[in-house]
Order: sequence, then structure tokens, then C-alpha cells
Amino acid sequence: MRIQFTVSQMEWNDLQLKATKEGYPDVPSYCKDVVLNQRTYATLWNTVTKKIKSMPSEKTFVLRDLVDTPPSNLGVKLYNHQKELGIEVIKKDSMNTNMFKKL
Repeated sequence: MRIQFTVSQMEWNDLQLKATKEGYPDVPSYCKDVVLNQRTYATLWNTVTKKIKSMPSEKTFVLRDLVDTPPSNLGVKLYNHQKELGIEVIKKDSMNTNMFKKL
């Protein structure tokens, strides 16, 4: 199912600040966890970013190496934040999953 709502530019800016402050990669992930009162996505994202930050340059990995059974949209977030995380996609593995390299 899909839920949508409209916000003003000021509200969007506020949501972006809150999402960033809480450690979320984006506003939709933040909104979902807040509405469902789960706050689990931020924990997963924080785990991923900490593990990437601590790994040596040139290390290769796939998302499932960082967190067990990651949700598919977490892979999308990882792909979309390559520049900020200092990583790049190098190829697809045998399971057709993006393989990344720490720069």
C-alpha cells in the first residue's frame, strides 16, 4: 500500500532537518518510522554508515555484509548516497546485488 501527503516547502525543509538529525538517509524513511512509531530504519542506516566509515580503503562489500537481511530500499539508499559515503558500485555479484568499493 502507498500513503501520500503534501507538505509546503517550509515543512519539507523541517522534515529534512529532522531526518538528518535523527540519522535517517531521507525524509520518507523518517516519516514512515515516526508514523509507525518504530524508529528502526535509522538504526540500520547508522549501522551501515558506521561500518563503511571504519572499513579500509579499497575494501569491497555488499549491503548484506553490513546488516543481516537488509530491506531492499536500504540498498537504494546506499546506492543514492555513494558520494557522501565515499563508496562506488564496482559490479553486480552472483545474486545480482550491487557490490561496492570503499574509496
